[in-house]
Amino acid sequence: MPVNTSLALENPAPALARDRNFRRLLACAVASMLGDQFTLVAFPLLIMVISPDPMALGWAFAALALPRALFLLTGGSLVDRFGARSIWSFGCYGSALALCGLAWAVYHGQATLPVIYGAAALLGLCSALTLPAGSALVPGIVNARDLERANGILLALRQVTIAVGPVAAGGVIASAFWPFGPRPAANATLDGYVIAFVLDALTFALSAFGLRALPVRRATGSETSAGTTTVEGLRYFFQDRRLRTYLTYMAAMTLLMSGPVQVALPLLTHERFTPEAPALGWLFGAQGAGTLVGMLMFTARPKLRMVNLGVTLLAVDAAIALLLMPLGWVYALWQGVALLFAIGLCGGFVQVMAFTWLQRSLPPRLLGLGMSLFMLVFFGLAPVSAAI
Repeated sequence: MPVNTSLALENPAPALARDRNFRRLLACAVASMLGDQFTLVAFPLLIMVISPDPMALGWAFAALALPRALFLLTGGSLVDRFGARSIWSFGCYGSALALCGLAWAVYHGQATLPVIYGAAALLGLCSALTLPAGSALVPGIVNARDLERANGILLALRQVTIAVGPVAAGGVIASAFWPFGPRPAANATLDGYVIAFVLDALTFALSAFGLRALPVRRATGSETSAGTTTVEGLRYFFQDRRLRTYLTYMAAMTLLMSGPVQVALPLLTHERFTPEAPALGWLFGAQGAGTLVGMLMFTARPKLRMVNLGVTLLAVDAAIALLLMPLGWVYALWQGVALLFAIGLCGGFVQVMAFTWLQRSLPPRLLGLGMSLFMLVFFGLAPVSAAI
């Protein structure tokens, strides 16, 4: 497995447990990920309060997803040209402003559908910056020998925030009170959404502020100072057989496996289990718990392989395929829970491994663009898989 060594290091990075920069990055990332869950819950609920039309929700998510898909590769190129920390901070501050504007509109009773669509588009545009920048921050901060462990910790904590955040957000929205004096009854019913958006904006701002002076290693040489265009970067990826094969394989896995989980699993729950909502919660929760355990297992044994990365991916994905097949014959909830926990366990173990391999295989000058292309595969093909 090749390791990039063309990074400018003023001092050798300390071990991960003693790395204060990594701990700062960890705190900022967790704050931002937890805040995202508040908007994830509040955003669709607010739309349904304003409009009973299901298409309104669809248009809002389209407004969020389209700018992200269109500008994700551009965001990766900007990361390579201006540095991950600068682009991360710019995207975080932009997201904070968009959320504050939305909170202001909700507070004053001005949250119409066009306002919400505009805020969603701004958030999607900012995420096209923060997604590749966040992925490029870790290799520029931690020692190369600790990259697997650092990625494992971050991805595992993301799973924790996904499990804890929506519960906390639901409690805030349901029981919110406004401590700054009386409010008109019509507006007071939306105070929970105001608080949720403000909290998410605060976590974005704190994350950007906390990383303002964080030293991030940059690639050396004239290529980095001149930057790279998106077209030049894409040409490099498609000419490299390993990267081209890797992205093609990941695209195929996303296309073939994302849809069954998003669509067929809720349909199975509807046909087989009563009550539906708790049953579906158990199934998704089991997969999430398995993913978390798998990531923690990899973090404990980051060098564990079956021959190499390729053989390990094929073997684990084959195991996932065998575990998916019996789901169609599940009639007891515990059977589905057990299968999905095992699927999550396998997926979580290789997810960190594959993510780290890509970070190490990319030239430092193309790290941002490479990670944005990797993310575009998942964000672009997951809806296609669900539609099929």
